[in-house]
Amino acid sequence: MQVNSEILYKTIGKIVTNLRKSQGITYTDFCYGNDIPMSTYDTIVNGSAQASFYNIAKIIKALGLNFKEFGELLDNALPEGFMNQNE
Repeated sequence: MQVNSEILYKTIGKIVTNLRKSQGITYTDFCYGNDIPMSTYDTIVNGSAQASFYNIAKIIKALGLNFKEFGELLDNALPEGFMNQNE
């Protein structure tokens, strides 16, 4: 995994974890309540591998966000000029 990809995946994981915790939802309740396999959730929040768009979309919806809201959170959390960098 290249450096920029790693930064992106880890940032997504931090956002998802922080939102889940801020809503007072446990890891287990979040996964079971939204039919998200724990292994899939772990992959996303740990930023350990590229997650499918479908799985990220499912988690975004489970957190009560739309893509625009999540995109804004992601844009604010990434380093300045992140999307302008060449990989």
